[in-house]
Amino acid sequence: MLTEIKLTNFKCFKEETSIPLSRFNLFTGVNGAGKSTALQALLLMRQSIDHNPFTTELILNGNCVSLGSFEDVMNIDVSKTKAIFLEFCIENEGEKSDFYASITYHLENNDMTLHISNICVKQKKFKSKGYTDDFFEKIEEKVTNSISLEYCDNGIYKPKVSSDIIEKFILKKLTPLHFDKLFSISTPTDIERYRKSIITDDGNSSFSIPLKDDELYVFFENTQDSKNNDNLNFERIHFISADRIGPREFYQKTILPEFPNVGRNGEFAVSLLNMKAQELVNEDLCLGEDAKTLITQTEAWLGKILNPLSLQAKSLGKTNFLELLIGGFKPSNVGFGYSSILPIIVTGLIAKPNEKIIIENPEIHLHPKAQSALIEFLVKVANTGVQIFIESHSDHVLNALRIATKNKLLKPDDVNILFFAQENGNSKIIKPTIDENGRISEWPESFFDETAKSLASLAAGQRPRMKAPKAEI
Repeated sequence: MLTEIKLTNFKCFKEETSIPLSRFNLFTGVNGAGKSTALQALLLMRQSIDHNPFTTELILNGNCVSLGSFEDVMNIDVSKTKAIFLEFCIENEGEKSDFYASITYHLENNDMTLHISNICVKQKKFKSKGYTDDFFEKIEEKVTNSISLEYCDNGIYKPKVSSDIIEKFILKKLTPLHFDKLFSISTPTDIERYRKSIITDDGNSSFSIPLKDDELYVFFENTQDSKNNDNLNFERIHFISADRIGPREFYQKTILPEFPNVGRNGEFAVSLLNMKAQELVNEDLCLGEDAKTLITQTEAWLGKILNPLSLQAKSLGKTNFLELLIGGFKPSNVGFGYSSILPIIVTGLIAKPNEKIIIENPEIHLHPKAQSALIEFLVKVANTGVQIFIESHSDHVLNALRIATKNKLLKPDDVNILFFAQENGNSKIIKPTIDENGRISEWPESFFDETAKSLASLAAGQRPRMKAPKAEI
């Protein structure tokens, strides 16, 4: 699971800023304090992979975000000759977590893109089969390994070797990590020439970059169950922006991409729903005793969150258009709420373990009760192994998470509340914790406190109510 993002010189974050993450993440805070910026770091990776899986550039303007040029994303107080640093950290989940890895991208000015001039990969705190605790205690300080790949020419990254990362150990049995996933954003096909295959004692294939003829640094082991292990999964990030499409008379049929998703604005939701209508969804997300298909469960969750109505996405003859009917009516006749949350529900039902969902303002067009029900749905999705990121200003969203924690639907450690504030013109991140009873550890200024302030203002100075005189007859 992605456990941390570190940003340096990126937009409002001048100094290295750590953004801790967990299973269910709520980003909230004052406007302009960095909530969107933190998520844009992930979306940059996603859209760059969509553009070219082996790119050496991060695409600033793509199918997820449009950020302009290098000058728009470099911190205003930093020289344009400096680099931007994006670091992403992953860690095995559970009490027996024994593996940590991070990848840092050094990004330089290339006008409308960010050129990846250097990639640094680190691994630490691992224990593997074949090595005793005593072995690791002896090399405790040396067990943190890193390797730096510098960009040369023609899309090739070569290892940069320094004395401090050369170890006298050939570690062939590291905790599995998918090399291709880790480097899918930045490693060109030509990097294959720098790989060297090893067959370990248990028959698994490992890859390493040769540092010296007799010393190998191994940071990937392709075991048979590697697909079930954590990785960055940049290419499998679902994103639904606040600017979702509203009700439409008709919807365009589309060819689904390799990574099926509803699109940034939810524009592909109806087409996806039509094409995958009869596909089965995760049993843990199913309501009632009806079919466990995508169309049936989308209808069920729309009904639970709003009002029960039938749902149908059908082709219009031999045209390239689809018609969506909700309760037999066109979407414009049943309210904006249905159209607003349809992409969210479809995304939650199709998302697979280890994928990520980023949603801006899920509460748009929803009654407070519906907001709470939508969070209940997303909590269930998170419990299937999907990592959730929500940007919201709604206290109903916060309270729904608190209730989910109190009701044991989420562990306190699985809920990550980040409050983005401003202090002396700089962005500041505060992390209130939540306990098993749903109580929040601290309430900083402007953290969902406007309702209390308004009520206090209304109550201040009010005179006691006097009974109205009886009317004379």
